[in-house]
Amino acid sequence: MKMKKWAVLVAAGALAASLALFGCSSGGGQDSGAKSNDGNATDAGYTLVNDGKLTVAASLDFPPFENLNGNAPEGFEVDLMGLLAEEMGIESNYLPSTKFDTIVPLIQTGGKADVGVSGITITDERLEQVDFTDPVCDVNQSITVLKDSGITDVAQLEGKKIGGQSGTTGFQWAAENIKGAEVIAFDEMTAVFAALQSGQIDAIAVDWPVANYYVKNAYTDCQIIKEIPTGEQYAIAVSKENPELTKALNTALKAIKDNGKYDEAVAKWLS
Repeated sequence: MKMKKWAVLVAAGALAASLALFGCSSGGGQDSGAKSNDGNATDAGYTLVNDGKLTVAASLDFPPFENLNGNAPEGFEVDLMGLLAEEMGIESNYLPSTKFDTIVPLIQTGGKADVGVSGITITDERLEQVDFTDPVCDVNQSITVLKDSGITDVAQLEGKKIGGQSGTTGFQWAAENIKGAEVIAFDEMTAVFAALQSGQIDAIAVDWPVANYYVKNAYTDCQIIKEIPTGEQYAIAVSKENPELTKALNTALKAIKDNGKYDEAVAKWLS
């Protein structure tokens, strides 16, 4: 954490509050020592699509976790994947933006990407398709509406149109919990917010950090009316055929939590 020393206690308290809010906390760790050696294999026993590179599939419209800044991806998970790759002695390489609901099947099939991210919640259904690393962050769901909509409570959404990104747990939560709602799927989060602004939908169901980013930075005519305590955990999706890669990523994750780099990424993107 890069902080000034004039208020050590206050800064420490602020960091603790930030980590508690997002469920992102430090843990012990050890050096992974995983280097690429022969072809696409490594001396740690895992394989890579591209020798010496950790190839990442992600939906690059999910800030503050992934987003495009010009042509370059940025965000918490972008930094995280870079740190993990560095710890493993390789490079992180993001593919062009991938439709969210195709990421897990892509990793399951193999051949194009080593890992998948973009705020992917660990669920029983997804665990049947892929393996997951240890959790990288805890989040809740949320409901967002237009500020002048007059909607102040989830109960007012009964029978209304709710937007969500296809394949997400936000979409699933709305479909299962808002009585009589028509839940409409969109490929990208920007399209969901555009639909809210144009009146195509009445509300958005999406992970709270994402909604918070959008309403503060791009869609200031919108507001979050409810944080829903779903207690979800994000993790990195890995092929079941590559268990040693999951192990190497977990070892690297522990290492960057131990050396403070993980906390620096949390403070940069999630505070």
